Amino acid sequence: MDRTTRQLIGEVRATQKHLTRWLKSVAVDQDWKSAPEEWSFRFVAAHLATVDKECYQDRVVRIAAGENPHFESYFNTGRDFGMFDLLDSLHAWEVTRREIIRFVSNLTEEQFSLVGTHTAFGMLTVQSVLKLMLDHDQEHIRDLEKAIGSYQSKAHRE
Repeated sequence: MDRTTRQLIGEVRATQKHLTRWLKSVAVDQDWKSAPEEWSFRFVAAHLATVDKECYQDRVVRIAAGENPHFESYFNTGRDFGMFDLLDSLHAWEVTRREIIRFVSNLTEEQFSLVGTHTAFGMLTVQSVLKLMLDHDQEHIRDLEKAIGSYQSKAHRE
């Protein structure tokens, strides 16, 4: 595993810890959302857990297996995550993310050179999937920063 892959693994661990800490801080009010069209904190946590399980884990396993898979864009935005508890989702996300990292950490150099293709992103390697995970986490960090700021501001006004 090269330096860049180790760095990406460190960064996805760090962004997950950051998001988890923020979401746990608002778990008592997990259905709060800043606007009717926005996701609640519950939905964000369930979304994060689901994307890692259904999308990223599947992609790294299939690429590393040498399947040369083709992937379409993954969306779970229309799903109803209302029945999932925020803390349960965070735990599931932690388990899946740990499985992904453990899997990637044990790959051979040859497996890191294997590829798949994606409709929007073109050629994908295991390393590029890690980068997509990081980008996804960072997008949610930006969104949660705003949402939690609004949440805290509203709490101080009440």
